[in-house]
Formats: sequence, structure tokens, C-alpha cells
Amino acid sequence: MTSDFVPQTLRQLFIFAVYYSLSFTLTFVNYVEPSMASQPISILKGSVTEDPLAALLPHYIKKSNIDPYLTRNVTTQVGQTAYLHCIVNLVGERTYLESAQPASSQSSEVSWIRLKDFHLLTVGQYTYTSDTRFQSVYMHISNDWALQIKYPQVADEGLYECQISSFPSKSVYFRLWVVVPEARIVEGPDMYVEVGSSINLTCIIMDSPEAPAYVFWYHENRMINYDSTRGSITVQKGGGNTAVSRLRIRDAQPGDSGNYTCAPSNADTVSSLVYVVKGEKQAVVQNMEGTSTQRGISLNVDYALLLAALLLICCLRR
Repeated sequence: MTSDFVPQTLRQLFIFAVYYSLSFTLTFVNYVEPSMASQPISILKGSVTEDPLAALLPHYIKKSNIDPYLTRNVTTQVGQTAYLHCIVNLVGERTYLESAQPASSQSSEVSWIRLKDFHLLTVGQYTYTSDTRFQSVYMHISNDWALQIKYPQVADEGLYECQISSFPSKSVYFRLWVVVPEARIVEGPDMYVEVGSSINLTCIIMDSPEAPAYVFWYHENRMINYDSTRGSITVQKGGGNTAVSRLRIRDAQPGDSGNYTCAPSNADTVSSLVYVVKGEKQAVVQNMEGTSTQRGISLNVDYALLLAALLLICCLRR
């Protein structure tokens, strides 16, 4: 029995290798065919297509279909595990290959292909890539053949194909977007606060599909405690793919001046320099503007004297 099983297995693998080679070739031709250039939307939206090569396959598989209501665009952030969900309905319980025993497993029916380099990633629950970040995950209750991508990077963006080797075969396409969260402090790089008032800083983390696991705040090199008696820190999900963290320090004193840093778990840090001064913030600004105005007046006087000297020289030469 073992001696018969090995040739049969090798033959099945050979058939699948030939099929996917032909399928990749046809897909490549379709992508460069001029007549297809005006129809990219159907691919981006994940349209279901029939593969004419399926008629050439020496096997029969019960007719399958893919749930047409799946969301085809998937957005994840760098480093966060992504899942492309491909729900398959009415897949036959048995797969029949030429000269092969009927098999009760469905492991050879669903394949995942990365289209930018036409790389076969998985067939059923078997992985055909050396990149161990890719794995097929099957959820029996929902008939979901999900492609799992661990630690995704921006380079992983692009189109992925979930292919059902039914008769005729069908495919659905997913576009993966990998975003890099970015943090910024709304109040800007500099902030002036009057002694006795509150320091309020707002840190917005943009392009963050999921709220960060934590957001730490630092004053210079010292981390600010969440339960500080004079201060408070809040983190909440904002609108869209944003998260918001707010820092508040009551009764600000000159010793509270310095560099404040927002450090989210999923983005680079961002800082703001806070000045705690005696008197109104406007007075500080006016003082700075006054200094600038005095410098401007001084420069204008210098230019006037220089111009007068030039005119005097011209008159003397005449």
C-alpha cells in the first residue's frame, strides 16, 4: 500500500505543478494584454473570474464558489499580523484526481498566490514559500481559508489571489495595504504656559488601524506616571484610523518646563518643548516680536545710511 501511495502522491504534485505553471502564464498574459488595461477595476475590487485552463485539467472537483460579499481591501499596520479572509461555500467533500483514490480532505482545493511576483504561497494548509511569515489558516465553522501574514512590512503590499481549483476554477483578489503609524503633537514643537495654569498636550497617532497597546509620556528622560497627583493621561480611539492620547499637568511651575515626549507603542516618538513663564503667554510673544521689530528697525537705519553715502559719493564725482 505504501509503494502505491508514493507514486500517486508524486503524480498529484506533478499535476498541480503543471496546472499552476499554466495558470501563472495565463495570468501574466492577461495583465500585459492591452485589451485588459482598461479593466483594472474588476481586479482591484476582487471580481470572481473563471479560469479557461480548468477545462484542460485531468481531474474533476465539485463546483465551488467564493462569497462575493467579502471586503476585498485589507489595511493593516507594520508589524501587526494581517489576515486575508477567503470564505468558500459549497466545496465538494471529496476531490477526485485521475488515477487517484478519493480523498476526504479539502487541503488541495484552496490556494493563495502573491501576484506581484506570481509566487505560490500555500495550497490548502501546506506552505510553498520559504518565508515562514505566510501561512494558511482554515476555520471549519465559517469555511474560511485565511492567509495569515505575520509581521507585515510595506514591501508586502499588493494583490493576493485566493484560487479555488473547482471546475471551472474561480479566483477572488485582495489588495493589502500596509500603513506606518505616525505621531504628532497638536500644540506644535513649542508651547508657552503661564505659571499656575495647566499644561495640556494632545498626541495624535495617525494611520493606526488598531489603537496602540500603550502610549507613554516623558518629561525630559523621566516617564510620567498615569496616576500622578497633578496630572492625568488618557488614550482613546479617534475617528478613522487614528488614536489620541492626552496629557494634562495641573498647576504648572517653572520646574515643569522642558521637553515632553509622546511615545506610542506602534509609532516613532514626537516631542514638544514647553516653557512655563510668569505672566501671560501673549506678553512673551510680544516681547519676542518686539525684539524682532527692533532688529528690523536697526537694519533699516543701516540701509538708509549706506544709501545716503552712495548718493553723496555720486554727487562729489560730478
